[in-house]
Amino acid sequence: MGPMQAATESIETATNFYTRDLDALTEEQILGCAGGVARKAVDFTYEVALINIRIASRLRGVEPPAWPATEGFVSAPDELLSKAAILEYFAASTAEILTAAKAIPEEEAGKLVGPEGKQDPAFKMASFAAMHTMYHDAQLNFIQSLAGDGGMHWF
Repeated sequence: MGPMQAATESIETATNFYTRDLDALTEEQILGCAGGVARKAVDFTYEVALINIRIASRLRGVEPPAWPATEGFVSAPDELLSKAAILEYFAASTAEILTAAKAIPEEEAGKLVGPEGKQDPAFKMASFAAMHTMYHDAQLNFIQSLAGDGGMHWF
């Protein structure tokens, strides 16, 4: 298995885990703010999707969409403030990054992508998407546990 295949398989696994955990939450848990100060699941899911879209652009060799103008963390726009909408947006972003990553032949896995001075090999950038998704999946798991749900939703 080459580095691009490993990266795409990691993205697929992380996407599967994240989707199952997000779907296991209620809409209230997705839109709510645990403890009154924690980031909302809808907002960090939006962030994960934005990062996926940006990495997909980099892998295709094009400039990614501008980062939403914000101070601090991004917040999901009004049209994504439902469980169904954020699940769909996340799914579309992962389809986009997987398409871009799978289009890179193994012999080009080490090609540098990204802006000058901040470039990474393509496989490393794709691998970051999986790691970033799993980082935020842990936040979903924590929200589940705060609500008394200790189940494993991945299987």
